[in-house]
This record gives sequence, C-alpha cells and structure tokens, in this order.
Amino acid sequence: MKILFFNLNYGRNDFEGILEFIRNDFDILCFQEIKDDIKSEIDKNLFNYECGFISKELGEFGSFNLATYINKKFNNFGFEILEDNLDETTPAVFLEVENGNSKWNILNFHGQPKPGNKLDNLERLEASKRIINFMDKKKGINLIGGDFNLLPNTQSILAFENSGYKNIIKEFNIKTTRNNNAWKHYEDKQLFADYIFVPKNLAIKKFEVIENEISDHLPLILTI
Repeated sequence: MKILFFNLNYGRNDFEGILEFIRNDFDILCFQEIKDDIKSEIDKNLFNYECGFISKELGEFGSFNLATYINKKFNNFGFEILEDNLDETTPAVFLEVENGNSKWNILNFHGQPKPGNKLDNLERLEASKRIINFMDKKKGINLIGGDFNLLPNTQSILAFENSGYKNIIKEFNIKTTRNNNAWKHYEDKQLFADYIFVPKNLAIKKFEVIENEISDHLPLILTI
C-alpha cells in the first residue's frame, strides 16, 4: 500500500505540477490546504477514487480544507470527520480500510496555523492528546500524518512518540519537509512541519520525502 501525505498550499506554486505528480500510482492520498476549486480538478484526475473531505474557515488564515482519497480497488473502507467546532482548531479526516487480513486506520491531520513559531501551546497540546485518544480506541494498525505546524522537539510532537508511535521523519533522518517557497517569506527558516507516525513494529517497505517546489511543503510517500 502506497500512501501520500501532501500539503498543496492551495495550488499556488505549481498546480499543473501537482496534477502531474498525483498521477503516480498511489493507493491513498492525504491532502491538506485543498480548496474547493482545486479539489474539482483533482477529482477529474482521481476519478477512480473515493474522497473524504472537510472544509473549515480559520479567520485570517482562510480555508483549512482536508481531503483523503482512496482507490476504489479497496472494497471495504469508510470515512469519519473529526471536528470539534472550536475557532482555533483544525479538523482531521479519518479513513478505515481493510486490506487483505489487515485493518488500517489512517488519520489525515492539519495542525493549528498560529502562532507561526510552530512551538507548543495549549491548543496544540490538546490536539495531539485528542488525536492519540481517538486512535487508541481503534482496532487495527494506526497511521497518523499530515501538516502538524510543529517543530520536532515540541511536546506536542513528542506526545506521539511517548504514546508508542514511531516518528518516521526522525527514523529516516529526514533533513526537511519544506522548501524555498516557504523559506523565502520568512526570516526564520523552519525546516519541519510535516510528519507521519506509525506503530513501532510496523515494517516499512519504503519512505521518501520528494524534493520539489510544486508546493511550499514536500510530499511524503510511505509504502508499507
């Protein structure tokens, strides 16, 4: 199973490049920052996929939309939206899918955008706790990924590791999940925002962070 986690930055950098990239043979695609008009175009390219989608407005930050696509070759799957209706928090899309004799629980998350320092605050700590508690109730193999808007040494990120998850950004010694499209706007060059957490004993066939500039984030590809 080949899974993509990717913040599209609303297609502002290179939307044609995004469309070409997602035509690769992905089983599941988890997008953050996907506006309605962009989703319409992606739907045309991913016509053989089902989608779980949520739109939420976060004041000055605009739309924080999430979409998870799954190939229809999987016969048994379902979506659930995590939404707490708080002004400063962001949603998540949960996908449950059976693949052979295995049941997979995949959460697509977009973390709170402010403050821009990507450090801990109460809302971020509570979001991590909420996600961990939600996934703990699921039976099967849990995967959590997306744009967390957090730096690696925050307690909000370490909470996943302390709860038994493996941070594969750290495990694979990834140097950054951002690119110059992000850095050129800020004096403080933040190297990380995106993560995938998996069970510590999960066998990973391949993990890649693709260096390109079709967004202001880099695509994360996990093959299991």
